[in-house]
Amino acid sequence: MPCMRQMLYSLVLLAPIASVALAQPSAPSDPHQDQVPDLQLVPPPGAGPRPPNGPPDAAGPLGQPQAQAPRPGPGAGRPPPKPPETDDQLLTKLAKAADQRAARPIERELKARWAHTGSPSADLLLKRVDQAMEAHDFDTAREIAQKLTTISPNFAEAWHRRATLATQRDDYEDAITSLRRTLALQPKNFVALAELGSILEEYNDKPHALDAYRQAKAIDPYIDGIADRIKELTKAVEGQGI
Repeated sequence: MPCMRQMLYSLVLLAPIASVALAQPSAPSDPHQDQVPDLQLVPPPGAGPRPPNGPPDAAGPLGQPQAQAPRPGPGAGRPPPKPPETDDQLLTKLAKAADQRAARPIERELKARWAHTGSPSADLLLKRVDQAMEAHDFDTAREIAQKLTTISPNFAEAWHRRATLATQRDDYEDAITSLRRTLALQPKNFVALAELGSILEEYNDKPHALDAYRQAKAIDPYIDGIADRIKELTKAVEGQGI
């Protein structure tokens, strides 16, 4: 199965005021009557000058300026940002993706999330595994992956990389053991399920291979080549096409 194995290996490599006018009192009618001085309204101590040409309603009682309401910020009126989607929500979207083009970004996001544990040292070691694999330095990649599964035994992607590297050198015993650990920790890892199907097919265990392929396709309908493998194995196992 070199083509299928190459497809699975590539899947692994592929991680917002105007003031109020005051009326002046009219002059007294009796010129001999004591003059009453104009009562000028004096603003209270501490009050600043009223802004010219402001809106008509900017002055309060007795001409005192009113406090201005704070202006809304640039994001006022906008709905709050949505929280990031959970893994389960992304997996649901992946299963319902309309086509391969819609599925690929979801696949990449899930793989990027699964490649992080919250432990900087474990994440760094996994990155070094991937770098070694990209450089075709498989011995170094295998050595780091084995060390990573020892120091971070609950890191599903560490076991997944170890399984991929074991498959690459036909060490199917280690590959199957590592894939079982991967799927025990991350049951929705569609790439690991497809890899398991490929290994079981190599062992000529067609019924279990078909089951693994079908589980992988139910999670991600657009894994390269998996539809053809299901079609062929269905004929071999069930005696009819799908």
